[in-house]
Amino acid sequence: MDFHRRRSIILLSAILSAFFALMSVRVIDACTLWSAVGSRVAHKGSLIAKNRDWTPEPSVFHLVQPRVGFRSLGLFPIRDGKQQGLVAGVNEKGLVVVTASASSIPEADREKGGSGLARQLLTLFSTVEEVQLNKSVFARTHPVIFLIADRSQTAWIEVAPEGKYAIRTSKKGVLTHTNHYLDKTLAGMNEKIGRSSRTRLGRIGELLDGHPAPFTLEDFIAFSQDRNDGPGDSLWRTGEKPDGIRTLASWIVSLPPAAPPELFFRLANPGEPEQTMQLTLDRPFWKSMNELVY
Repeated sequence: MDFHRRRSIILLSAILSAFFALMSVRVIDACTLWSAVGSRVAHKGSLIAKNRDWTPEPSVFHLVQPRVGFRSLGLFPIRDGKQQGLVAGVNEKGLVVVTASASSIPEADREKGGSGLARQLLTLFSTVEEVQLNKSVFARTHPVIFLIADRSQTAWIEVAPEGKYAIRTSKKGVLTHTNHYLDKTLAGMNEKIGRSSRTRLGRIGELLDGHPAPFTLEDFIAFSQDRNDGPGDSLWRTGEKPDGIRTLASWIVSLPPAAPPELFFRLANPGEPEQTMQLTLDRPFWKSMNELVY
């Protein structure tokens, strides 16, 4: 199949998927996202991370195996006993997608538009470039922040009300995001930028800027545990009250140029011992996961 025909098929699939995603379950998270790529990474590939913050609720780790498209591993919250939509994931081609809430706009505005796009991106696309070729899908989803990465490129996508969006890409630097719009074309839509969003954005930028050596997976894991700014504003938030917002999970992926991805995740499910795991996502791993169909 030639490139142009494949591109047309991908575009059609994405548009159809975005339409059906209108019926999907939506999850909103106040999170910290960051990435590095190229010369800023020790292995010259990329690193991408998400700390998931929300009021206490468990999360589960699942294989997604669609009838058509790429398999992926995803992090799914459990709310009121029901599994919600994917908030972080990596597919078998090495594309990573993580999300954060656009909480600088009213909740009513955040609820308008389709949902389920993070999972659809992982199902349909293998690279950041393919996502960019089909960027019109972001005009059809609800306001949210995406950070995506493959082995050679990272990008954040800010989705705003009324089908507006902005994209920033990098092939040799770092990207950071929290919960308010950064692009100058969308910044005017911020109605209220939260203290925590500003503080966490500043802190992850400080940690990245203050580390002149190329980053490793271990560096990103250490950053994810940073508690410099107290229980409510740190990168790893312990919560200011028992039912308050806190960090419930870390999702960090290392994407070397010529080796399998490494996934590290930490789960802090309420009432359970904290769990950590590091996985090599090579061909034998994906083969071993075939029987776990979600």
